[in-house]
Amino acid sequence: MLEEYLSRSEGKTLEFKENTRGLQAIVKTVVAFANSSGGTIIIGVKDRTKDIVGITNALEEEEKLANVISDSIFPLLIPYIEIHSFRNKELLVLNIPHVAGPYYIKSEGPEKGVYVRFGST
Repeated sequence: MLEEYLSRSEGKTLEFKENTRGLQAIVKTVVAFANSSGGTIIIGVKDRTKDIVGITNALEEEEKLANVISDSIFPLLIPYIEIHSFRNKELLVLNIPHVAGPYYIKSEGPEKGVYVRFGST
């Protein structure tokens, strides 16, 4: 399954992130996927080249992501987060369901914090 994702390009239901440094961008993508068709975010892959860079401290990063998503999005949204080993590197895979919403970023409120996915943006 992971190899199938890695063979595809980013699009309406797939996003690659090199790392978790841009947490706010990841949260926006989670909201957009939830409000659109659902989707998958793979962390540890460069988005333009699809180079597998992996992440360090996968359990720590998974916990940080789960907490930020839980604290930042309303109503409560719980993505399915898995740690996968691929070519001796660890990747985080977030599967976000499409659920009746709308979902929004709490700090931006329901007027400005709702995001929707159009194509790969």
